Amino acid sequence: MAHLTTPELIFPLEHYVVNGVPFGKRSVYEGVLWGLHLGEDCIVPAGTDVRACGRGKVVYAALHPGTKEKGNWGHIIIIRHKHAKTRKVFYSVYAHLGVCFKRIDEKVELGEPLGFIGESNTPENGFWEAHLHFAIYTGPWKNDVLPGYWKEGEKRTRPEWWENPSEFIRNYKNL
Repeated sequence: MAHLTTPELIFPLEHYVVNGVPFGKRSVYEGVLWGLHLGEDCIVPAGTDVRACGRGKVVYAALHPGTKEKGNWGHIIIIRHKHAKTRKVFYSVYAHLGVCFKRIDEKVELGEPLGFIGESNTPENGFWEAHLHFAIYTGPWKNDVLPGYWKEGEKRTRPEWWENPSEFIRNYKNL
């Protein structure tokens, strides 16, 4: 598995449109500053297929159920990738899935189904409107779920460890 590389990337949805919270937006919900959004949100119907953006290995797959009082990730999958030319490691993050088809340590191929978008406002999608939160992380991996937001004082991550997913995928072959 150590030699597994990611020669190309695709978007995780057949029709990838960022029509929810964009990457880097300063987000306030019900008067509370959540921080800078570290991914892109694509609002799509529940049941929409989500696929692996590239070849890699699942390093995290778990249900983080939400409640009406506190939203969360729902089902989340994180895949480790290695750029075929630069050999740099990065991670793709897929959240608010109704079901995960993959488990930790499983290999995935480009375009392989990972799960599908969860029903709106259920524990399985983290109690949000049906959408995909998709992110690209380039920082150190600590075998733990990654945050969706960053704000001043956050100790688990740094904004510079995150990439705009759309730009990253479009520019991948030129890295």
